[in-house]
Amino acid sequence: MPQVVVGTAGHIDHGKTSLVKALTGTDTDRLLEEKERGMTIDLGFAYLNESITLIDVPGHEKFIRNMAAGAANIHYGLLVVAADDGVMPQTREHLDILTLLGVNRGWVALTKTDLVQDSDWIDLVELDIQELLEDRGFDSLSLTRINNLTGDGVESLKSDILSLAVDQKFNFISENFRMNVDRVFTKTGFGTVVTGTVLNGSIKPGDEIEILPSQSRVKIRGLQSHGGSARTVQSGDRAALNLAHTKQSELQRGTVLCTPHSLQPTRRIIAHLTMIQSTDWIVKNKQRLRFHFGTSEVLGRVTTCGSKKLEKGHSGNLILDLESSIAVAMDDRFVIRSYSPMETIAGGIVLDPNPGGTWSAMRELARTMPVDPKERFGYLVSHQWKTPNLTGRWKSLFFNSSEQIDEWQDELEIFKSSKGFLFSKKGEEKAQDELQIFFNQSYAKNPFRPVITADAIKTFLKWSEAWFEIMVKKMLKAGILEEEKGGYALSGYTPEFSQKDLDELSRVETIMNQSGIEPILFREITELCGNNPKRVRDLIHILMEQEKVQGLGSNFYLHHTNLESLLHDIREFFKTNHTLTVADFKNLTGLSRKTAIPLLEYLDKNQFTVRQENIRIIGDALNG
Repeated sequence: MPQVVVGTAGHIDHGKTSLVKALTGTDTDRLLEEKERGMTIDLGFAYLNESITLIDVPGHEKFIRNMAAGAANIHYGLLVVAADDGVMPQTREHLDILTLLGVNRGWVALTKTDLVQDSDWIDLVELDIQELLEDRGFDSLSLTRINNLTGDGVESLKSDILSLAVDQKFNFISENFRMNVDRVFTKTGFGTVVTGTVLNGSIKPGDEIEILPSQSRVKIRGLQSHGGSARTVQSGDRAALNLAHTKQSELQRGTVLCTPHSLQPTRRIIAHLTMIQSTDWIVKNKQRLRFHFGTSEVLGRVTTCGSKKLEKGHSGNLILDLESSIAVAMDDRFVIRSYSPMETIAGGIVLDPNPGGTWSAMRELARTMPVDPKERFGYLVSHQWKTPNLTGRWKSLFFNSSEQIDEWQDELEIFKSSKGFLFSKKGEEKAQDELQIFFNQSYAKNPFRPVITADAIKTFLKWSEAWFEIMVKKMLKAGILEEEKGGYALSGYTPEFSQKDLDELSRVETIMNQSGIEPILFREITELCGNNPKRVRDLIHILMEQEKVQGLGSNFYLHHTNLESLLHDIREFFKTNHTLTVADFKNLTGLSRKTAIPLLEYLDKNQFTVRQENIRIIGDALNG
C-alpha cells in the first residue's frame, strides 16, 4: 500500500504540535531550542500508523521556508486554526503555500475550543474558515472541533484521516527514483543518513543513486521507513536512507537524490507563475525573488516574457535565472516569496527545466509554451522538429508524466520512425518545404550542380542525422528527391544550357582531353580556359555529372576517355606481371612522380589496384 504524508499548516501557537502529539503520541519538537522557546522551528515527523506520516511544520513567519520545505513532500494538508484567534496571517500564507504546491485536499482542526465559551463565536470562526477555503480552492474533507483540555474530537479526526487517506492514489509516477532531502544527520555506527518523502520510483539497499546538484554517486547501505528497516521504499513512502561512504557536507536540505542520469542540475528554467489573489506585490522584469523548489530555497531573478509585469491574480510564463544550481523536473510545482520583506506572493510550475538556444529564441519559446503537459508535449515535438528525440528521451524529459507519453502520442497523432524518433505532421510539412526551398535556392546560385551532398544539406539546414534520414527516406519514396552519386537532387531537375555554356563546356573538356593520361590540376585548367575559378569549377562539375571527366583528388582531373585508356594499359601489364612498382607505373605512363602518385592513390582508392607496402597488385575493379 502506498504511504501517505499529511502536513500540518497554520499560524504560530494554534496547537499544531500538540495536535500531532495527541494523534500519534509523538512530540515532534526534537530541538532543545524548540522546547525552551515553546515553538516549532524545524520540521517534525510522527506516524499515525504504518502507512500514514504526519509532518509538523513551524507556524512562525520567520520559519516559513521550513514550512515550504515540509509542504513540498506532502499529499494532504491538516489546517489547524485556534478557536480563540480564528484565521490569522500565517493561516492564510500556509494555505496559499499548500494550494500553490498542488495540495488541495485535507482536514481542518479547530483547536482550543475549551478556551471559548461563546458557541456563536466558534460558529463565526468556522464560517470564516469555510470562506477562506473556498477562496483558496481547498477541499475540506472534514472540519473537527478539538477540545485541548479533554481531548474531545481527536479520535474523530484520527478516524477521518485513517479512513480517507488510505485510499490515496498517486498520479504521474515515474519509474526513476527521486527524493527531496529534508533532514541530514550522522548516526553512530551507520554514518550519513538522509530523510525525505519518495516522490517517484523505488529504491533498495545496494542500488546506486545520484546526488544533485553535485552529481556525485553513492550506494544505498540501508533503508528505514516508519521507524523500521525496509527492503525497499517507493513513491509516497517516508524514508531514511543510510548512504555509504558519503560526507555529511555533501548533503543538506534541498539536495535531490535520484536515479543516475534521470535529472540534470540547472540554473535556468522556463516556468509558469500565478500570483496569489491577496498579494500587493508586483513581479517586474529582472526582479530578485526567493524560490522554494522541493525542500530547497534559492534566490534568482525573473525575465518576463510578454507582459512587462505580473500583478495579483495574474499569471504568465517567465524565465528564471537562479543564483545556485538545483535539480527539478518538468511540471514540478514551487513557491515564490518576495526577497524582502519575505511574503508568499506566487506559485509556479516548471515548464522546461533546461532550456537552450539563443536568448531571443528562448524568450519566444517561453512566451508561447503551453502550461498543460499534453499540449506542451505536442508543442515541443513540433518545435524541435529539426532535431527529434527518441521516445525514451521524451519520457525522461516529462519525468512526472512519463507513463502518459504513449497515450499522448496517439491522441496528438505524433508519428514514430522505425528507430523510435517522434515527430509531428507539422514538423514533416515544415521539413519538406524547407528542403525544397533549399534545393531551389541552391539551383538558383549553382544551376549546373543538381546533386547536393548529404553533409551540405544537413549543415545548411541544421538537421540532425536522424531527421535527415527520416525526411530523405520519405521524400525519395514520394518521388520528390532522387538519389544520385555523391548526394541527392530534386526529381525532374535538369539545368538549361545556353550556347555560351555549351561552348565553355566544350573548351574545358578539350583542355582536359588534350592532357592525355597526365592528370591536370584545376589551376592549370583555369589558366588555359581564361574563366574565373568559380565558373570553371561549375563547368567541371557538369562534366563530372555527365561522366566525361573524373576527379582524382588533390585538385587533379582526368578525362574519362584517357582514364579508360590507362586502365586498359594497366590491365594488359598485369597479364604478364604480378606486381606493379612506382617505377613500373612511371615507365608505363611516362608520368613524373608529381602526377603519378595522385593517380596511383586514385587507383588504390577505387580498387583498381591494391597497395602492399611499396608494390601494387591487381584489384577487384580491374579484374572485373
